[in-house]
Amino acid sequence: MSFLQKYVFLFLFVAGTGPVVSQNRKIDSLKNLLRADKEDTNKVNNLNNLGWEFRRSNSDTSIVLSNQALTVAEKIGWKKGIARSLNFLGYFYKANADYSKALDCYSKALQLNKEMNDKTGIANQLCNIANVNSDKGDYSKALDYYFKALKIAEEIGNKRLQVNNLSNIGLVYADQNNYSKTLEYYFKALRIAEEPGPDRDKNKIAAILGNIGNVYNFQTNYSKALDYYFKVLTMNQELQAKQNIAVTLGNIGSVYRNQADSAAAKENTALATQDKYSKALEYYFKALNMKEEMGDKLGVAINRSNIGSLYIATNKFKEAETNLLESLKLCKEIGALNNEKEAHYHLSDLYNKTNRFELALTHYKNYITVRDSISNDENAKKQIRSEMNFEFEKKSAADSIKNSEAKKFEEIKHQQEISRQRTFTYGGIAGFLIMIVVAGVSFIAFRNKKKANIEIQHQKHLVEEKQKEILDSIYYARRIQRSLLTSEKYISRNLNRMMK
Repeated sequence: MSFLQKYVFLFLFVAGTGPVVSQNRKIDSLKNLLRADKEDTNKVNNLNNLGWEFRRSNSDTSIVLSNQALTVAEKIGWKKGIARSLNFLGYFYKANADYSKALDCYSKALQLNKEMNDKTGIANQLCNIANVNSDKGDYSKALDYYFKALKIAEEIGNKRLQVNNLSNIGLVYADQNNYSKTLEYYFKALRIAEEPGPDRDKNKIAAILGNIGNVYNFQTNYSKALDYYFKVLTMNQELQAKQNIAVTLGNIGSVYRNQADSAAAKENTALATQDKYSKALEYYFKALNMKEEMGDKLGVAINRSNIGSLYIATNKFKEAETNLLESLKLCKEIGALNNEKEAHYHLSDLYNKTNRFELALTHYKNYITVRDSISNDENAKKQIRSEMNFEFEKKSAADSIKNSEAKKFEEIKHQQEISRQRTFTYGGIAGFLIMIVVAGVSFIAFRNKKKANIEIQHQKHLVEEKQKEILDSIYYARRIQRSLLTSEKYISRNLNRMMK
């Protein structure tokens, strides 16, 4: 089970991750339905469901389809369909890390559910808003929304929603490394999930047990971690959930690997350490075989990487190279950048230990390149927004100068016009008075012009200072972004577990 797994509420039940062939059949089926659909509720649902099928392969297509669903729902005045379409859009935007748009969609859906007095819908949207804030790292706001959703779930007696929100609250505490609180809320969720009734869901119980096992694994309480993982394994075998069985086998392997690494660090007996490595390898291969049977290339790549890194630890360098190169090849095929990054990292480590320093350097450079590519993708939108804001402020400042110059010019022009009119009005005054007036007017015009030029220069200096401040703030923001990147040691230690 992936430790970092939030419950997201969509008005569509997804039983699991099926084969690609099955997904293509669903897509073809939905396309056929849409060809025959009129502008009605069925078209709204089918457009949203088709968007859901594209969520992994082409999220931009998902957004287009749900926007089409939203348009149809608005056209026929179906408020529930509008809320559903906004809900799907919120999910797709969140998946693209476009958090402002995700929050906008979820907030609009929340308002519609309030207007319909749909308590379940309100709780769902509160949870979705909490999920976005959690992803943004605003944990206090995330907890606030989760607890609001939990309160409504308790009021309406919806156990499913109670379990989901309790689990998500536990996850927020886990993100903050508060594992005692994490376990407190996971166990609360487990107690409700195990209660008899129509809401009892063995898949959900297995997921919670797996997450509890993950916490104990992170806490290095390996005996308890294994206890919970084996419970999960038994349940998934009863459910014949092959995907989850394979993931759990990999998690069991990771515990034995952690035990072996810990024993090696403490210089325990070589026999005990070797036994744990052998156990880890056994379960990694079981997981690998299942992933290969299912045609799950990402799962194969992850387990090949796990096996390769374990072989490095046991000095079986030839076997390590074979598995890591295979993992790298698969990662490139499917575009799994995070896993490609890890494969390069392990290969660099391998070649360094076997004195093939040129290859070690090549793979380390590739590791850095892929890592930076991932970081750039995540930060690109923020950077673009910052640059757009900078350009807007710079243009506004420049426009301010132009406006100031134009205003001063008009004032001078106006004064000159008044002076000219006065000259004509008092044309009959004695010559010496005319000369005095002209001289006076010229002096005033000169003084005003000089003053205007001084103010214009002052405005220009202000703009230059403003531009400097903006540039400084951008450079400062970039330094903060770089400083917030997750440490490579932490990624190396936890990535494979979290990806499962």
